[in-house]
Amino acid sequence: MTFATLRRASSALAAALLVCAAAHADRIFLTNGTTIEGDVVRDTLQGVVYKAKSKAGEQTQDADGVLRIEFTKLPKLLETAEEAVGDNNLADAAEDFESYADGVLSGEIKKDKPDWAPGYALRRAIEVNQSIASQESLGKVVALADKLIEKLPDSRQAAFAFAAKAEALRELGKQEEAASAAAGFKQFVETKGLSQAYKLEASLLEALLNPALRGAKRRERVVEIAGQAGTQYPIVRSRAKVAEAETYIEGETKDFAKALKIYQEVVKDPKADDLTLAGAYTGLGDCLFQQGAEQLKAGAPEAPATLKECVFAYMRVAVVYKDQARFVPKAMYYAGRAFDLMGEDQRPNARTMYARLIAQFPGSNWAQEARNQRR
Repeated sequence: MTFATLRRASSALAAALLVCAAAHADRIFLTNGTTIEGDVVRDTLQGVVYKAKSKAGEQTQDADGVLRIEFTKLPKLLETAEEAVGDNNLADAAEDFESYADGVLSGEIKKDKPDWAPGYALRRAIEVNQSIASQESLGKVVALADKLIEKLPDSRQAAFAFAAKAEALRELGKQEEAASAAAGFKQFVETKGLSQAYKLEASLLEALLNPALRGAKRRERVVEIAGQAGTQYPIVRSRAKVAEAETYIEGETKDFAKALKIYQEVVKDPKADDLTLAGAYTGLGDCLFQQGAEQLKAGAPEAPATLKECVFAYMRVAVVYKDQARFVPKAMYYAGRAFDLMGEDQRPNARTMYARLIAQFPGSNWAQEARNQRR
C-alpha cells in the first residue's frame, strides 16, 4: 500500500460522498436523508428560507431538520476565499472571509450580498482559523465567534459560533471561560425561545465542558441527552454518542472495544454533521490503532489488516472532513504512526504524512509530535 494509493482511494471516496449541486440551485441536505433544491434566501435559527423553482413564493425548512447547505453561487470575494482554501493559503482565505463579512456589516459592500452570506463568511473564517490550529488562530476563533454572535444573532451560524468559541477556549487552556461560553449558549437558547434541538445542543456542550463531570458521570449525562434527542433530533444524538464513546478512552481506565462499537454505529448513520463524523472517524482510527498495535505485539496475523483499516479511517478525516481542524492534525499524525507500525516498506508513507502535517499545521502540537517522530 502506498501513500499515493491511499490518496487516490480517499479522493474517490470524497468525490462519491460530496454530491455536486444542480446548476443554478442550492441544495439543502436534511437529516431525513432527502435534499431540497432551491435558491436559499435566508439561513436563520428558526429555519432556512428558500425559493423552489417548482413552487411560487418562499418556502421554509425548520432549522432542526437541516444537516448542511451547498451553495452553488457565492459572492466573488467568497469564491476567492474558497479558492485560497483549496490552495492551502489559509491565512489569505481567513482574511478574505472576514473582510467580506465586515464589508457587508459596515455597509461598504453594497452589492453581491445575499442575506445568508455574512453568516456563512464568518463561519468559514472561524473554520479556517481552526484549521490553522495555532495559539494565535484559536484566539482569532474566539474573536470571530463573538463578532458573529453579536452582529448576526439570528443567523443559524450563531449556534455554531458558541460551540466553536467554547472549544477554542478549552484548547487554549481557559477551562473556566470555556464553561462560561457554554453557559452563555444555554442562556442564548432560552432568551431566544429556541427549539428543543437547540436546548439539547446547549445541554450537551455544557456537559462536555463542565469540569465536575468526568468519566462515568459525564457518560451518564451524555447518554441521557442522546436518549432525549432520540430519532427526532439525530444530529444531537450522534454528537452525544461520540461524546459517550470518548468517555471510554479517557483517563486511566480505558475500554477501546466499547468505544469502537459506538464509533462504528455513528459512522454508519448518515444523519450526522461533518464535525460529528470527523470526530467519529478519528475515534474509530484511535480504537483501530490501539487494536492493531496490540495485535502486532502479540504476533497476530490480522495486525496488518487492522492497521490498514486504521489508516483509511484517519485518511477519511484528512480528505473528506479536511475543514474539521479539531481532528485533522491528530488524524494525520496517527496515520503516520500507523504507517510506521506497518513496517519498513511503509516508512516513506509515514515520512510523507509527517511532512504534510508539518506543512499544513506548522503551529500545532501535532506538528511538533511529527517533528519528534522524524528525528
